[in-house]
Amino acid sequence: MMKKFYALLIAATMMVSVTACGSKTPAKEVQSDLEQMEAEVEAVVEEAKEVSEELQELEEGLDATGEGGLAALEEKVLKDVEGTISALTEEYDSLGTEVDSYEKYLDNVETVEGFYAKILSETQSLCIRMREYSVEYANTILASDKENDEKYSDLEELYDCVYDEAGEEIYDEIYDGILDDIYDDFYNGILDDAYEDAEYSEWSDARSNEYEWWSDARSDVYDEWSDFRSEVYDFWSDLRGEMWDDDMEKAMEIVEDFKEGIEKRKGDIAEDSRDGVDGDVEEQAGADEAAKEESKADEQADSDENSDADLVDGMRPEFKEAMDSYEEFYEEYCEVLKQYMEDPTDVTVLTQYSDLMQQSIEMAEKFEEWDNGELNTEELKYYVEVNGRVTQMLVEASGQ
Repeated sequence: MMKKFYALLIAATMMVSVTACGSKTPAKEVQSDLEQMEAEVEAVVEEAKEVSEELQELEEGLDATGEGGLAALEEKVLKDVEGTISALTEEYDSLGTEVDSYEKYLDNVETVEGFYAKILSETQSLCIRMREYSVEYANTILASDKENDEKYSDLEELYDCVYDEAGEEIYDEIYDGILDDIYDDFYNGILDDAYEDAEYSEWSDARSNEYEWWSDARSDVYDEWSDFRSEVYDFWSDLRGEMWDDDMEKAMEIVEDFKEGIEKRKGDIAEDSRDGVDGDVEEQAGADEAAKEESKADEQADSDENSDADLVDGMRPEFKEAMDSYEEFYEEYCEVLKQYMEDPTDVTVLTQYSDLMQQSIEMAEKFEEWDNGELNTEELKYYVEVNGRVTQMLVEASGQ
């Protein structure tokens, strides 16, 4: 097309030159030829414009493996995060509308527990996809025809989108968002408000279970989020190191190793899910057996055990000692928890916190053993007070 354009220009020039040199060609014929030539030149110019537009579109298409592709990938990542969070939020809003009283809470206990499991599973899947998006970022950048120093700079897009923006969104909206709302609405709302009117044993069990579900879900969600961010950061950092050294081969090896890690993580989650189902069955069977044994023990207990002569402030000495010990333990636990929340990388604090976490399981079990329906009025009152103070300490220590 361009050859035709130039040929016409040359022909037009020659025509004008011939005319200027005194050709005997009649003026009218020359004028006619020139007009025809001008029309053809205009047509070629229009065609050249069309070709230019097509070339521009082609360049934009090719740019899909460069900045354009990274922009589209960023949009896909953030859309995925927003969509997942939006779906969870809508489901919780629906649950909150359905469960708006203590009686409805008791009727929907399994649904509430199931929603906690849903939060964790959705967070796990989302964090897996964040890892996969990181691989997609890396492949897009490494496959481009840019110089290595430009690829090195482009890796900032991976950090900014996946690690930073998406990571913060997951933390803010799920860990610090939906889970906070559940705590306020159920544990600190419906269940807390029902204390005076509900049957104590039933209320205590419901509130204890709710706190356990919330605490476990919050801990697990944090672990998933923390692991994903840590792994993506290491992946990004290692890639940049190899790009800085201009070692494309090692950079590609890092990508492949990271992909293998993702597949292993998927397998671990699937296995944990299967173990969880089997464990629930075994746990229920064990709980039923324990309940039978406890019932037998209660029937054989000495009815005079709560003799007024042995009471301290209206309570059995061993009961009060157990309550005070429980509260003192959590004072220490919450102090270490605060230090851990301030600096999760402090190895000394992390070790202390890990040890206390193990001890807290035993302490909680011993504490709940007292809730056996045998407490007198003063003991029941003190039990609730201690439980309330400990709960408040945990909430404050965890930054609620």
